[in-house]
Amino acid sequence: YQATKRLKDYGFVDDTERRVKVPLVRHWLLQHHSLRQEILKLETLDQDQSDPIYKLANVRYQQGQIQTALVLYQEVLQVNPNHFSALLALAEVYFQANNFRKAVELYRRVYPVKPVQSKEGFLRSLLNYGDQLIEQQAFTKAKKPFQQMLHIDPEDQLAQQKLEHIEAKIAAISKTPINPVHSTPNPTRLGIGKLAAGVAIISLVGVGFYNLSTPCATGEQKVFGITCVATNSSKTNTSQSISRGERSLFPRIDNNQNIDRATEAFQNANYSEAAKFFKEAWQANRNDPELLIYYNNARAHQQRQHPFTIAVVVPIDQDNDGAKETLRGVAQAQDQFNDSYGLNGRFLEIAIANDGNDQAKAKEIAQALVKEKSIVGVIGHESSKASEAALPVYDQAGLAMISSTSTSTDLSSQDINNNVFFRTAPSNQEFAKKLAKHVKTQAGLDKVVIFYDADSVYSKGFKQDFQTHFEQLGGKVVRDIKLNDPDLNITEELTRNLSQDQVKAAMLFPSTHYIDTAVDIAKANAHLNPNPNNRDQQGLKLFGGDTLYTKTILEEAGQEVEGLTMVVPWFREVPQAITFSTAANKRWGGHVNWVTATSFDATQAFIKALFKEADRKLVLQRLQNVNLVPSDTSGFSLEFTPKGERNDSKPVLVEVIKGKLKFVSEQDQEGIEKSP
Repeated sequence: YQATKRLKDYGFVDDTERRVKVPLVRHWLLQHHSLRQEILKLETLDQDQSDPIYKLANVRYQQGQIQTALVLYQEVLQVNPNHFSALLALAEVYFQANNFRKAVELYRRVYPVKPVQSKEGFLRSLLNYGDQLIEQQAFTKAKKPFQQMLHIDPEDQLAQQKLEHIEAKIAAISKTPINPVHSTPNPTRLGIGKLAAGVAIISLVGVGFYNLSTPCATGEQKVFGITCVATNSSKTNTSQSISRGERSLFPRIDNNQNIDRATEAFQNANYSEAAKFFKEAWQANRNDPELLIYYNNARAHQQRQHPFTIAVVVPIDQDNDGAKETLRGVAQAQDQFNDSYGLNGRFLEIAIANDGNDQAKAKEIAQALVKEKSIVGVIGHESSKASEAALPVYDQAGLAMISSTSTSTDLSSQDINNNVFFRTAPSNQEFAKKLAKHVKTQAGLDKVVIFYDADSVYSKGFKQDFQTHFEQLGGKVVRDIKLNDPDLNITEELTRNLSQDQVKAAMLFPSTHYIDTAVDIAKANAHLNPNPNNRDQQGLKLFGGDTLYTKTILEEAGQEVEGLTMVVPWFREVPQAITFSTAANKRWGGHVNWVTATSFDATQAFIKALFKEADRKLVLQRLQNVNLVPSDTSGFSLEFTPKGERNDSKPVLVEVIKGKLKFVSEQDQEGIEKSP
């Protein structure tokens, strides 16, 4: 009896003391069931097809036929992406070929499952990759391999020395004191957060806690929010990546029992209990939009009428923070609508989907959403490449899609049948036009160099659009430099542009994968002395696109990005944005960025298109005629062009001044133009 009572007190059984609850099952699994062994079983899938190829690959590798072995190992992974033995062998092949970045990527997948077999190779690859980045002077990016080495082995003196060497290099450049490197990395700085309560649990399943804070690579997903395994499109259970409240899609280590109680109640259609527990969970963490959305979904199901349903697709596995920024805008609009008793008592429900910014997964998610006939519209996807993959699916089904973040100019031209594509952020073309005019006319700069990611639809498009508009104004792009070039030497490039080509400005258009490299460019540029005989001569003036609008820029680069000017869709200090910005700040306990603002606008557009008997066809038609006044949006009126673009979109400029982002007003721009 006492034991049962204690289980009830801990929340492991229900009030009848007979029914086991989710937390007890999770606790038992972690204590007595080896997660690693369960994951290893994935290697046995399609064994009859994969094993003969794997054995042949081993033979070819032993015979020295490295290229043939590489191709065969890749064939094994096409059959079974979680064949960990093939992954381990392929990682070694890439290491031998001096492709350390690829080797690290593969070892990172294998290590949580086969730590003994892969540890030595993983450490070796991390060391060589870090050295390669140091040689390229990508110091900020170079920290990460050595920090991961210390997570694997906190006593690794070589990794310790490498980090100290990097800090010394950075300090020498910036002429600031060197931060001491301790044998145990600072968990806050590494983005781990409050891990104390989770470390013991995670260690029970034998998986390093570093993986909690590391996003999965493209084509992978988290298992229990701990380790990444590859997803096989034909076998992925897409329904597990979509939730209205049945499950949390974000990795959670806070042991909030209210979340388990809420999701269990929601699964059982006990919506009053679900609403109670979701509300309590959200009140304990008021900046968590997923919980507020699920609370409102539970409220929606308690009404007499079925709710309207909209889906929002975010990249939780790849960009956890960005996903939450989108969801904050959606949650704020939903909460506002439901608090106003919906539309004649019919509330709004939001289905959250996670595509990890992966093109194949985005398409699968889109296919699953169009089959859910209750869904009358979709907000998403985050990246242009994910939106590009999903758009044909929505177009064929006649399901309206509003992207609040995808800015590639090409998207609006790919929507050819039903005109389902809309967006609330400006296109790259609008950004490029604004920035080109500012650089050429207001700043008076004639020659620039562009840094971009040649593998990114967004980055390539931005470069092309900027170059077109800049050259139309009489400017010249002297050179474009690929951020994804493994041989990129930042200091050499900057010196050549300043001294040899007499360039005065650099355009930074990185994809999200190369923000760290952009930070390194800013750091090197800030302290570059192109002319030792003229100490007043400075480095390049820096300009950038919306991807640079991140905490990383200010936190990592600090005063070294002083003067960096960026073009963004929305900024809280713009007079028209202040009302929304103040309300959002109060709700979320801090400033929100442009992603939250444009996502709020996308949700408001759908809400405006709703009506009593809403269906997909009529919602799509009504969207084409939406006309929202500024008081109903994040600050600017909203209507769409026939191509789905935001009509009269007005990107704004922000500049880093004394370590903070400041709005560059039209008067400020005129002042630049008139100054000598």
